[in-house]
Amino acid sequence: MTLELRPLSDAIGAEVLSVDLASPLGDGVIADIRAAWLDHNILLFRDVDWTPAQHVAFTRRLGGLHIMPGLAHETSTNHPDYPEIMVVSNVKRNGVPIGLRRAGWGWHSDGEDKRLPNMGSLLHALKVPPGQGDTAFANTTKAYEALDPAICARIEGKLGRFSRVERHNHNYPDLPPLTEEEKAGRPDVWHPVTRTHPETGRTALYIGRWAVEIEGVPKAEGEALIEDLTQHAVKPEFTYTHRWRKGDAILWDNRCTQHCALPFDDEAYERHMQRTTLEGDTPFYEAPGGARIESYVP
Repeated sequence: MTLELRPLSDAIGAEVLSVDLASPLGDGVIADIRAAWLDHNILLFRDVDWTPAQHVAFTRRLGGLHIMPGLAHETSTNHPDYPEIMVVSNVKRNGVPIGLRRAGWGWHSDGEDKRLPNMGSLLHALKVPPGQGDTAFANTTKAYEALDPAICARIEGKLGRFSRVERHNHNYPDLPPLTEEEKAGRPDVWHPVTRTHPETGRTALYIGRWAVEIEGVPKAEGEALIEDLTQHAVKPEFTYTHRWRKGDAILWDNRCTQHCALPFDDEAYERHMQRTTLEGDTPFYEAPGGARIESYVP
């Protein structure tokens, strides 16, 4: 079949019409969904009403599933029966949080601080606050293509250091500090800041809130460059902000997008979502002439 799509914005994204994710889908439909995903970077499905098992089963048809670790959490943030589902929620039951509160309040791509960042994510909205709790998405391929040529030449093929250890307290001030065991399990990783998409071949700007250094650039200068690049990546002309409705599900490609959960009054309102996450592979940059520059952990 040919999917019926409606653009979400000029920058990024499309809504998939007339596909019920809770129904059995043939291999051809899955292939069409994947092709549309690669073309548009994020896909929106409306009025999704499925069980956690169906959520997991659909996502698995797109790739291997990643189980999110409970870094710095006293209780698990994954679904009690389906650990493949991360619960993104400020809801408490019997005074105990059932998910991760204030997840993603800051521009990033999922898993960018890991050796193998996540390929994609699928977030399903079960409860949303009125007029609040939006998520913004950025097209980092368009951001790369619009870079000033001098800046582009300066970073082309360079590696950046991404650090959970250095940035955890800054990015998650409401969580406890990492334990020494958790720090050892999340060593710094060097990723190419110009990243080649393994399926489309397009280059994206790969920089986010876990980046702390760019190779060959003095520390202060590098920090300023990272700040400039992160601000550039999320300019309005590259972004789309989604106002969630109950039943919305958005599939995004972490290899060529960033996203940011916009803060809301989480003392007054509840926001409850469930997310599956796709395993990724080693980021790389295919340089002119064929040289391949890959991520590595020292």
